Amino acid sequence: MANKKRLPRYGRVPKPPAIRLTERDRHILEAIHSFDGMLGFSQIRRLFFTGKSQAEERLKLLYQNGYLNRPNRGQRMRMPEMVYWLDRAGAEIVASLTGTPVNKLGWRREPRWFQVEHDLAVNNFRLDLIEACHDDAEISLEVWVPESEFWANPDTIVYTNKGKEIWRQIRPDGYFMLATPKLYLRYLVEIDRSTEDNPRFFREKILPGMAYLNSEEYGDRFGHRSGRWLIVTTTERRLRNMLSQAERKTKGLFYFTTYDKLSSKTILHAPIWKREDRKELVPLLFIG
Repeated sequence: MANKKRLPRYGRVPKPPAIRLTERDRHILEAIHSFDGMLGFSQIRRLFFTGKSQAEERLKLLYQNGYLNRPNRGQRMRMPEMVYWLDRAGAEIVASLTGTPVNKLGWRREPRWFQVEHDLAVNNFRLDLIEACHDDAEISLEVWVPESEFWANPDTIVYTNKGKEIWRQIRPDGYFMLATPKLYLRYLVEIDRSTEDNPRFFREKILPGMAYLNSEEYGDRFGHRSGRWLIVTTTERRLRNMLSQAERKTKGLFYFTTYDKLSSKTILHAPIWKREDRKELVPLLFIG
């Protein structure tokens, strides 16, 4: 039997091979939509495949048949890995699975090109969290609110700094709630990809972040006033700079770590998180 003709990596062929959607294909489409509209190749493989070539060929077939879209050669050169988002046929499948008209689905037509690396980092954080909860029978991930929800419907808060009234819209990179045997824990996520020290971190992140946790807007949105901010940044130097700006005023409401310390094995129980009010590192589930 003749070998199948290899599909091109970039660009669609006029007559792609026919495809019969599998249950896994539908789950892939749903996952891409639920992860704020974009997943990287490594992330899709992490969720659904064991082999690299198997994942590549299946995703290529979904792309050629208009269920998925992906960057052209020039776009791909500017990002760390191949990424995928829904094309029209894929959006129609997701809409049909949820009983939503496709024009009401709110699917992402293309990535936010200026922050692909940031969005991939958010996805990796979420995947680490999902796997960690899957491996711990006593912890469950009850809620994940993606960044797009906060951009579509941001909360506006008012607070004062040095006698000046400040209005700020709050748009975290995500919000999630964990259920433990004793209580629910709520977290807001800030993924920091900057490589240079930011002397304005206290003014731009800590002050509005603390005000948000104490605001009626936060309580009305999530039904509770408790919560913590998780800051994931690039280097120990940048983390120390952020901590120095906290000025021991965050009352343990901000937890800091770096990307290299995060994994599904460490995110919940390992002492990888730093608080400005404690000398030692603490686990995410630390209460105190």
